[in-house]
Amino acid sequence: MRRALGDAEMRPNYSFTGAGEASAAFLFGELLSSRKRDLLFTRSNLLSWQQVAAHDVIFIGPPKFNPQLDAAVLKGDIVMEADGIRNLKPRGAEPAFLPDHIVPGKVSEGETHALISRLPGLQRQGVVLRIEGNANPDTLAAAEWLTQPARARELAAHLRGRSGEIPRHFQAVLRVVFKQGIPVESSYVFHHAR
Repeated sequence: MRRALGDAEMRPNYSFTGAGEASAAFLFGELLSSRKRDLLFTRSNLLSWQQVAAHDVIFIGPPKFNPQLDAAVLKGDIVMEADGIRNLKPRGAEPAFLPDHIVPGKVSEGETHALISRLPGLQRQGVVLRIEGNANPDTLAAAEWLTQPARARELAAHLRGRSGEIPRHFQAVLRVVFKQGIPVESSYVFHHAR
């Protein structure tokens, strides 16, 4: 085959969407389709900067699969790293790092963290919503916190400031316990209002 292709270098391609990300996209589609008819689902590597600048965008999944998220303008004080969440500006008793723990020998069980970020879009136009986790279950759990009414109310209660208003832009960290690849428990950890 290499000779037929002119000794071109061949590399495997593992282009797929995890079950957690697919389920999260489904939850958002179900929630938003009654409010907005022209929803578009696409792989983030196909999005141009023009599209990100001109539209409200939801990124679902870890940063490694969303190359645009490397741009400083789309980051906040809390960032997802390959092995947990880094709090760049800890406040009070907040931890500087929250490590993820996968049960050895059982990649579908563990305790990880998810990050929900609602940030201003490029040039302060629109909104960029980031739903991030390092495992499929934590991404799904974060989507549930935004799409299930009881969870959304709970998150809103944590986000409300002294004035009673929910900040327009924020980052919220969740702790997620999962078994057999399914989130079985999730809880609020802390948030930063922007």
